[in-house]
Amino acid sequence: MDGTTSKRQRKEPRPKRVTGPSDPFAVMLQDVNSQLNNVTQYVGTMAASLSASMAREAAQEDPQQKSKEKAISELARLSFTGSEIVEAATVFAKAPDQMNMMLALPENLRREYVLKMLSDEKKKHG
Repeated sequence: MDGTTSKRQRKEPRPKRVTGPSDPFAVMLQDVNSQLNNVTQYVGTMAASLSASMAREAAQEDPQQKSKEKAISELARLSFTGSEIVEAATVFAKAPDQMNMMLALPENLRREYVLKMLSDEKKKHG
């Protein structure tokens, strides 16, 4: 009996010593899994970098965009027609200083300023 117990003790540790699959297909799957994990980490890093870059860019463009939106809203509030708003927006796109000036003026002078700006624009283009 003593001999059989020692044989069992020797056999039991062997399954615990498995270092990796001996099947080539399993080895290949582990390699593919490892590579996919690396790709996932890389793509995650790229996505985070791109997101940060886009946030910085949006933060830089945001004040200009807000000014444009504010100017268009102000033109609508001042009861300009759709075509007048489009004409004014075209002028603002060419000369942002005109838009900034309109927004800087007191509210009671803004409509008059835009009407003069549109009149001057029509005179330029005949």
